[in-house]
This record gives sequence, structure tokens and C-alpha cells, in this order.
Amino acid sequence: MNALAFLRRHASAVWLATVFLCVMGVVAALNLPSGIYPEVEFPRVVVVAKVGGAPPDVYLTSVTRPLEQAFSTVLGVQRIRSKTIRGATEISLQFAPDTDMWRALQLVEARVGEARATLPAGTELTVERITTGSFPVVTFNVTGPVDPRVLRELAELTVKPALAQLPGVGRIEVLGGDIREIEAILDPEATAALGLTPASVADQLRPAMALTALGRVDRDGQLVTAVADAQPKTTGEIAAMPVAIDARGVTVPLSAIAEVTEGAEDRLVRVGGPGGETVGVSVARLPGASTPDVVRAALSAVEALKPGLPAGVTIRPVYDQASLVEESMANVRDAILLGIALCALVIALFLRDVRAGLLAAMAVPVTLAMVFAAMKLAHQTLNLMSMGGMAVAIGLVVDDAIVIVEAIAHHRDRGAQRLAAALAGTAELAPAVIGTTLTTVVVFVPLAFLQGMIGDFFRALAFTVTSAVLLSLLVALVLVPLAAGMGMSARPRVAVERQSLYERLVMRLVRHPWLATATWLLVLAAGVAIEPRVGRGFLPEMDEGAFVLDYFLPAGTALRVTESFARRIEKVLSATPEIASYTRRTGAELGPAAATELHRGDIMVRLRRGHQRPSEDVIADVRRRLERELPEVRLEFVQVLQDVLNDLAGNPRPIEVKLLGPDYEMLHRLGDELAAKLKKVPGLVDLYAGRERDVPELRFAIRRDAAARLDLTPDDVASQLQTALLGSVVGTVRRFDRLVGVRVRYADPVRFQADHVLDLPLAAKGHTSRFQAVADITTTTGPSQRLHEALQPMVAVTADHELRDLGAVADDVEAAVKTLKLPPGYRAVLGGHIAGEKATTRDLATVGALALLLVLTVLAAQFRRLRVAVLVLGAVPVALVGALAALWATATPLNASSLMGCVLLVGLVVKNGVLLLEEAERLAQAGTTALDAVVQASARRVRPIVMTTVATLAGLLPLALGVGSGAALQQPLAIAVIGGLLTSTVATLGLLPPIAAIVVRRTAAKV
Repeated sequence: MNALAFLRRHASAVWLATVFLCVMGVVAALNLPSGIYPEVEFPRVVVVAKVGGAPPDVYLTSVTRPLEQAFSTVLGVQRIRSKTIRGATEISLQFAPDTDMWRALQLVEARVGEARATLPAGTELTVERITTGSFPVVTFNVTGPVDPRVLRELAELTVKPALAQLPGVGRIEVLGGDIREIEAILDPEATAALGLTPASVADQLRPAMALTALGRVDRDGQLVTAVADAQPKTTGEIAAMPVAIDARGVTVPLSAIAEVTEGAEDRLVRVGGPGGETVGVSVARLPGASTPDVVRAALSAVEALKPGLPAGVTIRPVYDQASLVEESMANVRDAILLGIALCALVIALFLRDVRAGLLAAMAVPVTLAMVFAAMKLAHQTLNLMSMGGMAVAIGLVVDDAIVIVEAIAHHRDRGAQRLAAALAGTAELAPAVIGTTLTTVVVFVPLAFLQGMIGDFFRALAFTVTSAVLLSLLVALVLVPLAAGMGMSARPRVAVERQSLYERLVMRLVRHPWLATATWLLVLAAGVAIEPRVGRGFLPEMDEGAFVLDYFLPAGTALRVTESFARRIEKVLSATPEIASYTRRTGAELGPAAATELHRGDIMVRLRRGHQRPSEDVIADVRRRLERELPEVRLEFVQVLQDVLNDLAGNPRPIEVKLLGPDYEMLHRLGDELAAKLKKVPGLVDLYAGRERDVPELRFAIRRDAAARLDLTPDDVASQLQTALLGSVVGTVRRFDRLVGVRVRYADPVRFQADHVLDLPLAAKGHTSRFQAVADITTTTGPSQRLHEALQPMVAVTADHELRDLGAVADDVEAAVKTLKLPPGYRAVLGGHIAGEKATTRDLATVGALALLLVLTVLAAQFRRLRVAVLVLGAVPVALVGALAALWATATPLNASSLMGCVLLVGLVVKNGVLLLEEAERLAQAGTTALDAVVQASARRVRPIVMTTVATLAGLLPLALGVGSGAALQQPLAIAVIGGLLTSTVATLGLLPPIAAIVVRRTAAKV
């Protein structure tokens, strides 16, 4: 009371300090970076190695295994998984959740440096730490009726530099088009006639294209740089370069044996869009940068480039994450504003005093403004989890203010003056309000032990909720009484007894405590019956308005054939009215560095704004049509952000069964057998048995003795073959401010027709022969890819689910796996979201148990008797049953979000019990009999209990409705809390008083 009187004397300073904090919060809110998800530290590093075109079996032993063995000793690595394809390998390193990833990246790079000496010469190695910045926030299609080389250069040299200078822009990737090069296309017969080989021509040209700085000379008082320049400037100069000297001693120019022309590198990637062949530009953000700011800057920069583009060339945005961020944030903001309005309406109706309602509702914007300031100090970001935490906290924030305002109104209605009522009401309920606030806060303490992506996600929510609740306590105990003493209606009112019916009901119930106990047990039994009927999932599925379609042709399919099928897929997409635009990649994939086969690709699809059908329905429709029209194409669908999370977490598919053992043939047989079982699982879609067909190979068997008679080694023969078929880069030519490569190779009809390869000339020392003299060609088959995990061969059987919850499908998958008879040395491991769902359920159950223990500790400290504390916790099981019932009734799965709601209920539902029992204890200590103390306490506290419950429900209602983009992330949490609050409130008002009368009576007897 003395503290409140002090604040009353210094009211001006208090209000000015409040205004200052609110202004700070508003400024912080305007400057906080925003995105879809929190800045999460993903413990994953990817290493990609590329060299030559060796088949997977050869590449596995020469590159993949040495790297895997080097990485196996890296500190903190938990899982090593690799995919080896022709000429490339992709190794994914999963680290322990608390690993310092910058140090882990350095350790991996050090191991790469050590292993490089054992790898084939020329191996290209890429090491990338996977972060949210590895994925684009905006993508563009650059299209137009111009040469593909010009289109590529426009994207690389004009668009990319303009985007790279923007603040917050991270990785920029350009795909598609043609990469310009100058080609010396050799005539095989003319080359051989001079005793030359493609390799020897390349060796002649390479040193003849040098540009070397010789030093400096002093001339006429100036420092002059001396340069030896033999570098050609034009194709004509290259054609005139000597490559041999004939018998007459005359130099033979390159033009005598080759046509020198402007060309392009062999295509390994194709990109398309609604306008046909295109160049795709993907822009990612730096960690900590605001997604909307980066996207707006990128769009403005591209718009500024348009006037200078060649005629007919357009740059159109395809995927724009900022619109999703802004729409999602707007929806959460609207949910917050609607929740505030509903809370104010509820309070005003209950107290029949508009001023009192506004006083209590005032606590919400003031508290939330201060929360923004706290977020800025803690380097948090605005995202769906932090903003969702604010929306969830509305009801909790207003609870303390409601209880204080109701107590003040109660004393005022009994005749006290405004200031006296404010002092008396606050003093009466301050201990209870502090205790209930602490019970809400302590449930989030165990989240510190929750690791991985789920822990990072919900710690962002926990921070905002905890900050809001603690700040709301300060507001309720300082600002609300101060404002009530100054602005609440001063006219005393005649108290009218409106709880007489409830009071009579309580008086009857306290005489039959066994009835309350039986009801409590029946509710628990109902919960046991409902729990198996509730679906299970991993993370809530959010309608993002965009999705990714991965397509796979049979292994070994040529790029041009894959491209033709991809265009047929595009026709189906173009005929879907909800689809606005798309970008297609063939031979490449969305996200960080990867080893990608030419028979696969992906299409990022953006839906029109305001599309009528949900994204899942659009995906199901496209899937059905494509499966009917293109049965030879394997398809996988996933929403964009879900795909990002899958890649970040290293779980490529929702359902994955990893089969590990020593022999690939046995693993494939087991995979086929398991896939046959899984086909019968309802709701399972996009099933893939993990078997790629073998791909054809041309093997040139070099006869050593025949090569030796020509004074050649097998390596000499192989080198000539490689240069003839693939070509060899011999140097570069400067074009303005860039370099263009120069390649020596045979003509396409020569190098791409395997039947004629043996007829090509083979240059031996002193004379010319043919490749058929030293080699035989055979057509064989080999694997298209090899998977490893934990340095063991692996086959992954993957799938997705549709129209059925993940948990139910996972149970059937697990049952099918158990029926699989595995030979000795083989094992099956569940992965994907199945493993994530199990781990999340286990971890959040542990968090809930620890939270329950902490809440019990707080209650025991408040009531100083364990028996009373345990009695208050009796509402928690009832609340959990209510949460399960609400989830079951709304067909909402028990996933990470709804489980977090159950954890929140542990600290939330005890508030009402604390309010009731704290009043009963006070009355009993004042001399009231135990029975009367409980009845009077129930009658006295029913109004604030009902008010806080209804206000909290009103605050959560907009989230529970799940309207708009991004709302689905918090919807399960809101539904679980609403169901739990309803049942726990009924339990507090109906079941708690009869049992409380016994506890209070026994306590009084002991006293």
C-alpha cells in the first residue's frame, strides 16, 4: 500500500516512463528484421565434390569413401550421409544440436584440405554451411527472344551485380542459358594426318596464349609496366595460331585442322518458365536480414534495370517470400487487434463499466509495445513464432489486469473511494497475481533443454510470451491501479448478489466430495479413450501459396529427353487456373550446393493471390492429372517452406525408411519388398522404393599389349579419348572486363556417336592409327547412384501422406517394417518426419513433466503446504483431456504446436485454482469455518475466474480460427489451449471446491 501511495505521488514520472518505453517499443517494432521463421542454427554442413565423369561405383571408392573417412573424426559430427552419382558426390554432415557451426565448418574445411592429396587431380570441392540464407526469398525469370548466351550474360553481368550491392542480400544463383566459349572444332582426319592428337593440339595452344607481367622500367621519368602479350583477341587470331610445322618447315595454323567459332559449353542444366526457355536468378538473404526489406530492394533494383534491357527481354518475379511474410504478419496482427477488442468487450460486459474494460484492455498494447523493446535488446526477429507468441499472450497479458480491475471494482462497489479501492484491491490480490504469473513463466524454463529445430522455434515463442507475462505483471501492479485511481467511475454502486445460484450449487457440491472425485476420474477415463483417436503430426502444415514439384525420369535419361517431359508437366501447370507462375530447373535443384542427375529437376510454383482452393487441394489435383498423363515420371510434391525445413534439417521426405547393410542388391530387394507392403497403407502417396534402374555405360577396354606396340600407355589412349569426347580448355580470351574460355574438341556428330568413336584417328609416335587398334568397346550397365549413411551402403524408401495424419500413416509404416525379414547384418531405421514426430513428442513430454514439477514448486512455496499445491494441480489432467477433446473434435493433429499448447496449459490452468484457494485460505485463517471459507471464496472469485477465462478464450479465438496465411502455425496451439481452459475452468469451479473443503478443514484442524 505504501508503494502504491508513493507511485500516486509520482504519477507524472510513472506515466512519462511508460510513454518512453512504449515509444521505444514502437521504434523497435519498426526496425526489427522480419521473416517467416526464427533465425535457427541448423547443425548441418554439405560437401560437394565433382571431377570427371566416373561411374558411381568407381567414384564411391576414389572420392566418396576417402572424404567420409576424413569427416568421421570431425568433432561433434553425428551423422554422415552421402549420395554418389556419375562424376559427383554430395556428403551431408549432421552435427550435435549445440555445436558451434562456424568452428565445425572450419574443421570440415581442414579435413577437406587433408584429404585433397588423396583425391583425383582436378577435383572441385565445395563446402557450405546450411543456413536459412541458403534458400531464395525471391526468384526471377529472365526471358526474351535473344541468344541464350546473351541472356546468361545479362543475368550474370547486369542483374546479379545490381542485386549483389543491396543491403541484406546474400547468395545469388544464376542458372540456365548458355555459357559462352570459343571452340576450336578439330577435323579428326586432318589432325591425325599431321600426327597430332586433340591433347597435343591443346598442349600447343595452352602456353601460346600467355599474358605475363615482366617487370617495370623507367622511361622519361615515368614508371612503365612491361608485359609479354601472346594472348589472342579474336577468333581470327586464335585460328592463326601455329600448332605444327610441316616437312617443309612451314608452320601449320590451327585453321588448317579446325574451325574456330563462337560457341557455348555443353549444357548440364536447363531452366524454363511460362515464357519458354529462361535464365533463373535466385536471391537469398543474409542471416539476420529482413525478408520484406531484401525482397522490396531486389524488386526495385530489377525495376530500375528494365529500361536498359534489350528489346523483348523481360525480368519477372516468380517466387516472392515477402508477400507471404507480410500477409502472415498482417494476419497475426489482425488476430492481436481482434483479441484486444474482444478482451475489452468481455471486461466491460462483465463489470458493466466501459471505463473499467478500457483500463484492463489498456494493459495489452502497453505490454506488447514493451515486448518489442525487449525483443530488440535480445536480438530477436519478427516471425510467425514470435508474433504468434504475442497473439497467444493477449489473454495472459490481460488476466492480471482483469483480476486487479475486478478487485478494485469490487471494493468500489462496496462504497470505497477510487484511490482507496485501488490500494485495497491491489494489496489484496498482489500475492496471488505474482504467484499465478510465476506459474505461467516457469513452464517455459525447461524449453532450454529442448534441442534441435523445434527447440529453436518454440524458444522464440517462449521469449515473447514470457516477456509479455512478466511485463503485464508490472503493468497490472503499477499502471492499472494508478489509472483506476484516476479514471475509474467514482460512483459507488450497490452490490447486487448475482452468484446466488452458483453459491447454492457449491454448497450442495461440498457436501458430496465423492461426486467430484468420481467426475474427475470419469474425465480422465474419457481422455484415455480420446487420445488414440487424435491424429499425430510433426509441424503444422501451412498454406504458403507456393509449392515445389520434384520430377524424376528413369535413371540415365538424356537431358533433352528429360526436358521434353518437363515441358509436358509445364502444360498441366499452365492449365491449372490457380497457378500464377513457375520456374523449372532440369539437372539442378532448389537450395544449397548439391549433386544432381540430369534425369531429374524441380519446379517452383507460385499460386495466384486469393486462390479459392487450398494449396493441398491444388497439389492433389495436379498430382492426379500428372500421374494419369505421365505415368513414367516419378513425382514428389512439397510446399516451399516445408521443403526448406526438410533440407535444413536433413530430412528430405516426411516418411523415410532407411535400409542399411553390406550389399546393394540385397538392400534393393528389401526395398522392393517393403515398398510392396507400403502400397497398401491408406493415405500414403509419392511412394519411392529407392531403386534407380541401372544406366548404360560404354567401356573402352584398352589392350595393353597393342598400346605398347604403338609406344603408348593406357593413360595416353585414355587422355586422347577424353580430349576428343569432352574437349579441353586451353586458355581464355579477354572480352571487355571478362574472360571467355577457349576449348579444343571434336565436332558434335563425331563425339556424340559412340559407334564411330573407334574409327577416330589415334596419334602414335611417328604414325597414325585408329582407336580400334588398341581398344574394344562394349556396352554395359552400372548403378546411377549410391547412397551411404554411417559409411554403410543404404537404400531409402520414401513417401508422403495425403488426407491422413502423419502419425496414423507412420504407425502403419512401422508395422510394415516390423514384418520385414532382415538378413543378419541388415537393419531398418525410421527417418524423415516420422523420427522427428517421435522425438518431438518425447522431448515435449519431458518438458511438460519438468514444467509440472516447477509449477508444483512455485505453488508449494506460495501456499507453504504441499497438499494444497497438489490440489491446485488437479486441474492439469482435466485441462489436458479438454485439449485432446478439442483437437479431436476439430480434426487437428497432436503436433509440435499443439503439444506446446499442452505445455502452456500446465502453467496456465492453475491460475484459477490459485485465485480460489488463496481466498479460501485467507478466510479460513480469519476464523471462517472450512466449509464456509470454500463457499464464500468460490462465490467471491467466480467472476474474476470466468472473466479471465473468457478474455483468454477471446484473445485466442482469432488464432484458433486459422484464417489467412501463416495462421496454421499457431492454430493447433490455440485450439489445445481453448479446449484445456474450458474444461479446467469447469473443474476449478465445480470439482475443486468439494475437495478443497476437505483439505482446508484438515489444515484448520491441525492448526
